[in-house]
Amino acid sequence: MKRISLVIASTAVGALLCVPTAGAATGPGLIAKLNVKGERNAGYDRDLFDLWIDADSNGCDTRDEVLYRQNRDRGRYCGSSRGIWKSAYDGLRFTDSSLLDVDHFVPLSEAWGSGAKKWSAGTRTRYANDLYGYSLLAVSASSNRSKGDSDPSEWLPRSSFHCVYAARWIAAKYRWKLSVDRSEKSALRRIMRDCGARSLKVRSTRRAKIGFEGNGGGGGNTGDLDPRFSTCSAARAAGYGPYVRGRDPEYAWYRDADGDGIVCE
Repeated sequence: MKRISLVIASTAVGALLCVPTAGAATGPGLIAKLNVKGERNAGYDRDLFDLWIDADSNGCDTRDEVLYRQNRDRGRYCGSSRGIWKSAYDGLRFTDSSLLDVDHFVPLSEAWGSGAKKWSAGTRTRYANDLYGYSLLAVSASSNRSKGDSDPSEWLPRSSFHCVYAARWIAAKYRWKLSVDRSEKSALRRIMRDCGARSLKVRSTRRAKIGFEGNGGGGGNTGDLDPRFSTCSAARAAGYGPYVRGRDPEYAWYRDADGDGIVCE
């Protein structure tokens, strides 16, 4: 795949989302803030979520961005199919991205039944392409297909990832104001009882901007996928990290004040 240009005009970034931000939290602390409701999946269609867009017009769609973020061979560039990846769900290592799926931590159908059916189309697009740290994860295709549309009461990854998985699931649901059903909440609490405090910590609980069907709200403009920050430390604190200096397409949207394609100068 051809190397892309990393010079991105500031106008392509989108406006700052004025959403309250909290500091670091824990899974047990956040789960108490989730509404408990039964899931209603009637009407779900995957096509209602616009997948893998190129929000900042840098030549890489959301799947490419996630793969680049997790590529341990950082000499590679966004869009490269070669590199080094480790699948958190099963611990397997890969050097070919075609063997990986980019998983929605909270599956689209789960999101639909937990509140997304009421969202505007623009909000569903932002959800489907959310580059927040706990929303999307590149994993082995086999583990992702084993998970399917299951919640933690129905499926879990390898045991060494249970605690982190539960905390991040809760953080993703809290971010998007999604509900949990009773069996899901019970399973999450049961998992976390056997976890150390460190494994249940989430770096940020930044909440997404939600627009609902029919009211025209919620940022139908897909350029508003991510906010801009005034400093690198502010971006890290909001969960958009880790950050690196230099010509990195993963982060060029967030702080390139002089428009030269170099962030965190």
